Amino acid sequence: MGYPTRVWLLVVLISLVSACTSARESTKPSKPAVPVTLFSCREVAVPPFDWVAPEDTVYMESEREKGRDVPPLASFAGPDLARRMAVSLKEKGVDATAVSVNDTDSLQDQVYALAEQGYGCVILGRVERYEERIGSDWSVNRPASVAFKMILMDTATGRVLWKGSFDESQQPLSENLLTFKRFVSRKARWVTAADLSETGFKGLVDSMVQLGGRPRSVADGEQER
Repeated sequence: MGYPTRVWLLVVLISLVSACTSARESTKPSKPAVPVTLFSCREVAVPPFDWVAPEDTVYMESEREKGRDVPPLASFAGPDLARRMAVSLKEKGVDATAVSVNDTDSLQDQVYALAEQGYGCVILGRVERYEERIGSDWSVNRPASVAFKMILMDTATGRVLWKGSFDESQQPLSENLLTFKRFVSRKARWVTAADLSETGFKGLVDSMVQLGGRPRSVADGEQER
């Protein structure tokens, strides 16, 4: 049994409100992000997220039934999440870069290698659950569900500057009215696991910037990475 829309009128009205809101927001000129120094970090490296989540065999089987063959999520989602996290940081003015690493190296060796490349800080992510939605934007048999943890580390000292986590399974509005704001922001759609992750990234980046962000000075720009 899937998650049918139980109150069609409510969904239609919310969709219209969301569409009108998006149209108004699109007319506003976007302002460039103010350059931010995050804690002691001038530039942040974001390597592929470590993958400890169980393989989503349910999703893979549902795709095979449709005649599609999808690779294991762990083979490509780790680097994709790192790229999306770097984008979320850049949107807040943080100089961040998604980087590749040697998977055969230990975590300590990876951090050391990034320090050698000139990165003062690194964000390390660990994916503990990553279940892709089974269905479409408007109807699902199973919603997306994601859980991950992250730390921001100083590569020179190994000191953890910040840590945070995200854990969410999308729910229908009819089951949890507290998700109304997110429901509207997602335009009354069932989102993918990657979209759900971006919700987490934006919230965690906001937290990081609030705790350790400051406008970047000219002196910051003259420092080495």
